[in-house]
Amino acid sequence: MTRLKRIVLGGAAAALIMTGAVSKSSAIESGAFQYLAGGTIGLPLGAAAPPGIYTGLTAFEGILGGMTGNQGNTLPSTTARGIQLGSFGGVVPILFSTGWHFLGASYSAAIIQPFVTAYGGTGANNPGAAFGPNPNTTCAAPPFNTQFCFWQNMIINTVWQPINLSWNVGSGFFASVYFSFQGPDGTKVKGTANPDWWTFSPGVAFSYLSANWNASLNLVYQVYTASGGTSTNLGGTPFGNGYVSGNQFAGDWYALYKLGKWSFGPVGYFVAQTTGDRAGGAGCTALAASPVLGGSACGNQNFVGFGGLVGYDFGPVDVQVWVTDTVWQQNTGEAGWTVWTRIGFRLWAPEAPKPLVAKN
Repeated sequence: MTRLKRIVLGGAAAALIMTGAVSKSSAIESGAFQYLAGGTIGLPLGAAAPPGIYTGLTAFEGILGGMTGNQGNTLPSTTARGIQLGSFGGVVPILFSTGWHFLGASYSAAIIQPFVTAYGGTGANNPGAAFGPNPNTTCAAPPFNTQFCFWQNMIINTVWQPINLSWNVGSGFFASVYFSFQGPDGTKVKGTANPDWWTFSPGVAFSYLSANWNASLNLVYQVYTASGGTSTNLGGTPFGNGYVSGNQFAGDWYALYKLGKWSFGPVGYFVAQTTGDRAGGAGCTALAASPVLGGSACGNQNFVGFGGLVGYDFGPVDVQVWVTDTVWQQNTGEAGWTVWTRIGFRLWAPEAPKPLVAKN
């Protein structure tokens, strides 16, 4: 096995198999809180890690970005300074690469726990202060006095990945299929956008690994169940029993070149909502009347981002840093720059089999 393969499979990359986590910023489309766009960048998810138990940390800092409406316009149209949201947080995984095989594939399983602190404000010159659709509106004025006018700490719903099957198809190419799900076990307080519904996430990944290249494409489709009515959206508007966020198709990609201990290359991601929201007790009309949501309520969320990654091999620990920017977006808080870091290590590895020694 080449050094590159040991780095990306046995270190932080393999330890952070994620299909859903938390949005980097509080999105108008609530389903984004079940997916960390760009979070699998740098991970060769098509390939399985060597047998063992892995952990690590992926951390991100989302710089304040603006909300957008149905046509990608600032939301709402009367906003003078715009609503800006940001967040920082992390993802801690436990990955078990079993060494078992099924249908010719290597079998792995993982548990991932994300957490985040979200904050908000208006105006480029005074982020985190006044928060509202008009210049005079501040955090002290309803409905913003109960929402993201302050630092909000959240434990995001846990990601469970009971199955990941990876095939080595030869010539450096790998392919995998996996399934993950999330239940409403995270933070539940008034104003928290952490979903109170279930998410089911089948996915596929393709990777190419060689002595000089590490490239991957990770694709996931997320299906959401109905809300139980315990969550609230921005502005304090209840989702209500029966609210269903539209399903979404998402992907991360990267192509890294290795030069000595360094690796670097372009990265990107996209999210496309494929089905419409189905409003519950509040209804889309009531959601659209919110002074925060405006015309974007029940609108499909779409965004695309690009960036670059640099990694360095320190020996027992490999570090990756990448920066991304959402360059196009609709109906989402996914805007602005995000800075990422990742480290990881193996907690346990099975002992190598001892050679048999024949006695004379």
